[in-house]
Amino acid sequence: MPATNAQTMSSTASDTRDPCVVCGGTDFVRRFPSSPEPIVGEKHDEPYRITHSERQLVGGIERCTDCGMEFLPLSYQPDASYSDAADPYYLEQADERIINSHRLLDLAPSGGRLLEIGCAVGFLLRAARDRGFETVGVEMSEWASGIARDQFDLDVRCGTLEQAALEADSFDVVVLADVIEHLTDPASTVREIRRVLKPGGRLVLLTPDAGSLLAKLLGTRWWGLLDDHYFYFSRSTLRRFLENEGFEVEVLKALGREFPLSHWLFKLTQYSEFAHRLIAGGAEAVGLAERRVSVNLGDMMACVARKN
Repeated sequence: MPATNAQTMSSTASDTRDPCVVCGGTDFVRRFPSSPEPIVGEKHDEPYRITHSERQLVGGIERCTDCGMEFLPLSYQPDASYSDAADPYYLEQADERIINSHRLLDLAPSGGRLLEIGCAVGFLLRAARDRGFETVGVEMSEWASGIARDQFDLDVRCGTLEQAALEADSFDVVVLADVIEHLTDPASTVREIRRVLKPGGRLVLLTPDAGSLLAKLLGTRWWGLLDDHYFYFSRSTLRRFLENEGFEVEVLKALGREFPLSHWLFKLTQYSEFAHRLIAGGAEAVGLAERRVSVNLGDMMACVARKN
């Protein structure tokens, strides 16, 4: 999925752009003007991984001067092949990811029919099923959707939301967790979500907060700036975007996650390999590496929005 050095593509504010997805503006500036423009080419042969963390396209991110929405222009977006995505390491985090799914579902009404888009192997669907929901999932990865169906007995359709051709007004809750930032056309997807939601149904959404204090402090080194993240919402732009699409935002808050300490310490590698080795070695030595730790740095936002 990450780009190679085959071709340099220009990305200046004067290039032709689609209007801003939030406000319709057409004036854009580079988010990090001192960063070199990315070199874009053909994607690598390795299959896309859910847990990947390539950061080669940070210099291409632009910001709308009218509303502040940040995005990666289409000319830079790699051709991520989600259909052949496979990530066995993701399966090893099942317990923690189900716990984190319950945290997100705590914000939503209980009961009824729930649809998750980009459900991977179905950890959140399993949590929702335990809460009494009738669940349906949509997932582009053949590997992940197959595991969801064969190992966990979940109703997961392989393909896009549009390809699933679901009935209108048929779901009480639709979940979009760690997905909207990957979409090339989030407005189109949210309109389809609104179509399949019942009147008064809820969209539950989780995405990195590009307007958070941590994102501003870390700048180009913020973990959320990944090559397959195309749209970078802040609280204000997400609220405005959803309201434009016929939703009323009811909850918008930072949401923490729980993982083993070793998972959090691994994140240090992009800042300092030495610090990671030192601290991770100490945690391993005293038997704390696999202890679960809840962390909320304020840069992941959860949103619940009601269909008007």
